[in-house]
Amino acid sequence: MRKRIIAAILTASLLTGCSIPYTVTGEKEEETRFSNTYDLEAEKIYVWKEKGYGDLRKDLSKERAGSDIFYKAPEGTISFAGKQLEKESIDARNIWFEEGAEDKIPTVTRDDAILYISEKKVPDGIIYERFADDGYSIGVAGMQEDKGGHFYIPYGENSQDDYKSYIDPNSAASALFGFEGIERLYFDKAGDISVSENTVSKGGVLQTLTKDKDYVCQFYTGTYYQDFTLKASVRTFTSMEWFEGYEYEFLHANCIRLKIPEYFKSGYYMVLGKGLIRYVAPEDEDAFSKGEGAIDWNDPIRIYDENGICIYDPSDGTGIDDMSDPGIDKEEIEDGGLTETKPEEREEKDGEDSTVF
Repeated sequence: MRKRIIAAILTASLLTGCSIPYTVTGEKEEETRFSNTYDLEAEKIYVWKEKGYGDLRKDLSKERAGSDIFYKAPEGTISFAGKQLEKESIDARNIWFEEGAEDKIPTVTRDDAILYISEKKVPDGIIYERFADDGYSIGVAGMQEDKGGHFYIPYGENSQDDYKSYIDPNSAASALFGFEGIERLYFDKAGDISVSENTVSKGGVLQTLTKDKDYVCQFYTGTYYQDFTLKASVRTFTSMEWFEGYEYEFLHANCIRLKIPEYFKSGYYMVLGKGLIRYVAPEDEDAFSKGEGAIDWNDPIRIYDENGICIYDPSDGTGIDDMSDPGIDKEEIEDGGLTETKPEEREEKDGEDSTVF
């Protein structure tokens, strides 16, 4: 009944030309661009865009006026509300942006500044949770694979509300809410696309879909099929890496500047659990500004061996020098490569480096 009422309200709005200032979750649409820092809210993340002519300290003054240069970093629809700073979480950590909303994610380079405002405290540690960009999908994320190669979301395995961490409540996929008595909701096909290890990302998102296209999606509750027509119009981000920084700068204003760690690669980062930014690393800035070449937003910073042991982590100093026989060169680690050194090459290098007594 509730869904019919919402649909009726939306239909009436479209027919009358009236706009609705609230989303279906009741969140009021907010301004995201500002010209003066004294218009910014506390407990939010903002980006100052240098644009090649600005001066941050001058722009922080009360007298500052003119074009918008401060941009609010949006949260999106998050599946882990209230647990943004919990590193260890059993809940799926997904962020969804409805089509067009992702355009509000500010881009950050080394010439820009990330600003944090708080009336109460300066953070002891600055949490940067990195999210993989899994592209446009239908509003379902975090799928898991069973031993038979089929994919599902934990619908009610641990609690009756499990599914809420895996389904975007502001998308058409919210039609999947409300099944009773099932532990897993299986997803088998979207149109002619099979849901398999070849089409599902590491974050459990069905990829290879065409943006804005409607798909008849086949779900299964037990062995009973449930067909839903869903549109691939939701930009989906899934938790990837977690880092903690400590550097910031007091600015003699109502905010501090957070210093981006030098080792960050281009990617999407949730800052202090309060806003998502798109960071472009120095080596990618030229290609990004010219719109040339593809940037891998999901290239991991940490490197693990085949046993799942971290062999390179610039955030805590773990590196090739800490390994007794890692099988890879330091140069290869710095280049992001994992090509194994051949035995004969390793012997030659050992011979060159060894000291004869």
